[in-house]
Amino acid sequence: SARAAMTTTSEYKVAVLGAGGGIGQPLSMLLKMNPLISDLRLFDLRGTLGVAADLSHTNTTCQVRGFEGDEQLADALKGCDLVIIPAGVPRKPGMTRDDLFAINAGIVKNLAEACAKNCPKALINIISNPVN
Repeated sequence: SARAAMTTTSEYKVAVLGAGGGIGQPLSMLLKMNPLISDLRLFDLRGTLGVAADLSHTNTTCQVRGFEGDEQLADALKGCDLVIIPAGVPRKPGMTRDDLFAINAGIVKNLAEACAKNCPKALINIISNPVN
């Protein structure tokens, strides 16, 4: 019914893929503070265990867990309602926008395929360079 569709829940499961980076870390902190999120999963190739440990000290009821490496990607995604992907590499000197796009498109493609397999109903938000 329309009324059921308007009901909100505070049990959202959210994954941040690229949570160890310069955008992923502060984004993860903001998400941890959101009262609608009960389960926050941080994934990156490395560095997310420390980020998750730091965020676990914030005074919220949201559970936060870190996942590292490709072998833990599926576990990070299972059952998620929302996946945010700030993953990718920054532009380096001498790198064209086309070069940057080619690298980051490959990264995002692999992560999107993992989302399709492990959380096919999730909303996916991609924030990877070049943004425009």
